[in-house]
Amino acid sequence: MITILLRIAVVVLALGMLLPGVVGVFRPERLAEALALEPQGAVGWVAIRVLVGAPYIAMGLVALYAAARRHWALLAPVAAIEGVMALVRIGSGLTEGFEAASVGAIIVELVACLVLSLAAILPARSGR
Repeated sequence: MITILLRIAVVVLALGMLLPGVVGVFRPERLAEALALEPQGAVGWVAIRVLVGAPYIAMGLVALYAAARRHWALLAPVAAIEGVMALVRIGSGLTEGFEAASVGAIIVELVACLVLSLAAILPARSGR
């Protein structure tokens, strides 16, 4: 039962990662607007595609693959990335100040980190 719930949660998180990734690669202007970024020329647009879009697509695809094939250990690095993103966002909030949107993003990243970590650990401990 826990494996089914984890698989569903991981698929939902993976789709949540794929969305900003696809938008970042194929519609970087929309992602830039949503993130309040002001890219400078072609290099700026490429940076959004490469530094935001591509990693989110990769994390989402790895998570989908892990859930589909039950290779749960693959989720550990994705969980680590989400955890580091949350820590950097918290650190930035402490030095730059928190805004309502950043608090919501921190909560999402921490929940994603927790769910992905549990999905990487629990099935191995139960022998699945």
